[in-house]
Amino acid sequence: MCEVMHVVVISQVRRVRALAYVYADGSLLLRIAWKHFQKNPLREGDVIDPEAYTDQLAAAQFKDAYEAALTCLDRSERTGSDLTRALVYKGYVPPAAEAAVARLTEAGLVDDLRYASRLAESAAGKPVGRYALRRKMMAKGISEADIESAMESLDDDQQRTAARQAAEKLGRKYRDLPPREARAKLSQALARRGFSWDVISSALEDWETE
Repeated sequence: MCEVMHVVVISQVRRVRALAYVYADGSLLLRIAWKHFQKNPLREGDVIDPEAYTDQLAAAQFKDAYEAALTCLDRSERTGSDLTRALVYKGYVPPAAEAAVARLTEAGLVDDLRYASRLAESAAGKPVGRYALRRKMMAKGISEADIESAMESLDDDQQRTAARQAAEKLGRKYRDLPPREARAKLSQALARRGFSWDVISSALEDWETE
């Protein structure tokens, strides 16, 4: 069976600083680093196979994408997903960004579990709930398995201690309110910090006793 080629018509090419914005049939198709676009130029009216063009760009961009990724890691540790997004933002096509991050992952320079574990270690000494930390890790593109492994240190005892610390600090501004209203506001404040309802209930009982 013959493979059907999907083609589009380039409707516009715009340069914005160091990036080329390529539109096909009126919609944004690619965002490409200008220096790479110059070597693989497109003009309005060109008919192309987007997948073939992207693969061609990815091969040309890989080396620079890898170097750009290393520079990003020099500034701060990142997850694979976060680093991929950063490279795409800089104008590397997704296949080039993904290939560069895969190479760095194989070399141990990108490790989502290590990143998640450091977040958990940092959170262990702060009044932060598991749910909030989980949301933060998910936003970084960390897998569910790595999140679960990293958060093993945040057990119920640690969470109750953290919630009590948060309640003690946050509750000061509610002391002059009627007890029921103060409890409701403090409960909401702890929930926003990502604590479970069981942990919040325990922290509120300690706060009211004190």
